[in-house]
Amino acid sequence: MTTISVVNACLLFFSGLTFFTGLFIIQLRFWFKTKLGKELTVRYDLSRKDCADISNKIVSAIQAVMSSVAGFMMCYSCYHALVHCSDPVTLNYACFGSGYFIYDIVSMFYVSTLEEGRGRRESCWRKVWRYMKSSPLMLVHHLGLVTGGFLVGILRDTTRPADFIVGTVYLMEASTPFVSFRSILSTMKMKSSLLYMVNGILLLLFFPFFRILNLIYTAYLYGLEEGMTVEEVLYGMSPGWKITFVALVAPQVYWCRLILLGATRMIHQRRKLSRLER
Repeated sequence: MTTISVVNACLLFFSGLTFFTGLFIIQLRFWFKTKLGKELTVRYDLSRKDCADISNKIVSAIQAVMSSVAGFMMCYSCYHALVHCSDPVTLNYACFGSGYFIYDIVSMFYVSTLEEGRGRRESCWRKVWRYMKSSPLMLVHHLGLVTGGFLVGILRDTTRPADFIVGTVYLMEASTPFVSFRSILSTMKMKSSLLYMVNGILLLLFFPFFRILNLIYTAYLYGLEEGMTVEEVLYGMSPGWKITFVALVAPQVYWCRLILLGATRMIHQRRKLSRLER
């Protein structure tokens, strides 16, 4: 059974916080201080808020790749024993990745302050309060994941650590780079580009696979190990785990629906444009 000390957990947390914050600051320096960055802002008509938002999305994509790699390592090493296997990557990345969510709260607050315009002055506390009112779900999500990251190390069953299952949750981030890239292309006014369409197709493939089917497949593998069907696994969960499962899957189904609607709308628009050109 893999364990981690409080000191090491805190060191990993602050290492993650420093790493992701540093990536964001380096990108801001690129946009605002370098010749190439300034040329790109002019070419794509990017405001300071646009540049900061793109930087935030790039860091989000990097974190998602790291989380996916960690999840793959955990699933690979624990595939033979879903429930009883333990992998050191689980706790290490839970602590390191928690630093990202604290960084992201501050980073998104910074981005939100840039949209106000230079002529408007507000106290810092008013800005914080307005940010909290505009993004309550994001704050609850991020702070909940930070708390959950540490609780994984404190409260998990030492005889049934289930690191494979935790790894599948990490793998849910595999679709995030495509979500981030879609936002970046939209900010750069490239919605009509071939790159935007290709990214959308990949998002349609990755999102339902890693965000929904991934969890159902995990339930299937758990059932094989415990001699149960998928239905028995899902119905046999305790009320707490049922709530957790629904809380994980329901938003993914909703977002997947929005992505499908967006893709359908884009296809119809392209067909209309092609007809007009004829």
